[in-house]
Amino acid sequence: MRIFVLTALFLLSLTAAALPQNNQVDRLTVTGFYFGKNLVVINPLLDGRFVVESVEVNGTKTSDEINSSVFEIDFSALGLKHGDNVSVNIHYIVGAGEPVVYNPEALEASSNFAFTGSFLEKKTDMLVWTISGSAGSESFEVEQYRWEKWIRVATVNPKDSTSLNSYRAKIVPHFGKNLFRVKLVDPKGNIAYSPSVKLQSKTPEVMLVKTTIETQLEFSGETMFQVYDEKGVKWLSGTAKDVDVTTLAPGKYWVNYDNKTELVKKK
Repeated sequence: MRIFVLTALFLLSLTAAALPQNNQVDRLTVTGFYFGKNLVVINPLLDGRFVVESVEVNGTKTSDEINSSVFEIDFSALGLKHGDNVSVNIHYIVGAGEPVVYNPEALEASSNFAFTGSFLEKKTDMLVWTISGSAGSESFEVEQYRWEKWIRVATVNPKDSTSLNSYRAKIVPHFGKNLFRVKLVDPKGNIAYSPSVKLQSKTPEVMLVKTTIETQLEFSGETMFQVYDEKGVKWLSGTAKDVDVTTLAPGKYWVNYDNKTELVKKK
């Protein structure tokens, strides 16, 4: 009996020596977007065992087979949609170097994205554009050139495709010559623009009723507007025919509206 106990204790000591002394667990995090590709992980050995203990994707533990020197994180099994945000946490035992994600670029925005065309449906006042490649998960920004700058006038979710790789947004022309374009900023900060679309609109011209005001800014028709003070601070913006200005202090203000800019005096 004494020999058996000593043998058992000896075997236990060998098992303990084979494990990391502190058994400390660390975490490797990789983030990006799902574009139909899986991640490949290189999994080091530590005293006869693989260091990766578990993998979580967006807070949910995966069922991937991780007991291998190289394994895949299978996103297709998680019900992710193209362009969805992805956050991967790889939990591993410290001591033999951390695991390595072999292909982190799989979660980066596709570089084959491009605008392929844009035009205006004049009967419906819809701006239509087409793309090739993947737009990712960032929204399209529809811009109009007004007041000597590009103004965002609409946003469109990349999932809201009216047909394959085709999108549209309602636009509101101002009097005279109009210019529209679509902008997309990918997760890496790269900016792409669609070809600009011109429109000579017959929309009635909007005018300021008065340039000296007290409580209300009045236009001759509904229009997009912005109100800035002389220091360039924007105080009011929106779309309206009449604008309450009682919150503005007396002074001079620049008013952007329709396709023009005018100076008004607030009493």
